[in-house]
Amino acid sequence: MRIQTQLLIINFIGGIAVLGGYVVALINHPHTRNDLWGGVPESLRPWITSFMFVSAFGYCTAMYYLVCKDGMQLDFFRGKVSDNFFLGVVIIFLVSASMWIHTTFAYMHSPSKLLWSFVQAELWITGLSIFLLFFIILTASGVKNHYLHFASLVGLGAITFHCLFLDAFLWINRFPIKH
Repeated sequence: MRIQTQLLIINFIGGIAVLGGYVVALINHPHTRNDLWGGVPESLRPWITSFMFVSAFGYCTAMYYLVCKDGMQLDFFRGKVSDNFFLGVVIIFLVSASMWIHTTFAYMHSPSKLLWSFVQAELWITGLSIFLLFFIILTASGVKNHYLHFASLVGLGAITFHCLFLDAFLWINRFPIKH
């Protein structure tokens, strides 16, 4: 199976897991879903929400480049990273991104140090894995479509900022710990 097809399937399944998981979690927790903001100031919430859409669009731009254009023909990390490693990082990103909301609701309903550790780990793994994807594309050689390559880096940069700084750093440090 072509690497582009594998990446498309991974993103299709992973995207359903992430977005579908968010929908299910928010529907199943109508009384506590606003508590997901934790201690993030109200003034930042509209900006963060808007940036979620920018980040999602950025990720989709990068995946379009990789799946539909010549992005998967690059030599990742100057030829030192295999396609399978790249796919593994994408899977880690999508799995961890799909888990944090469920673990957070579990923590909110039954606080424990273990659950809080899982929430933090899931968010840091999400942030670090998307940063790794950004870095792999940044250091790729063999770029033919410089405009789309740059657009994918901007998109991955946006989602990296969101996952690392807004989620793994700001949100974790502002969320009220109850255990």
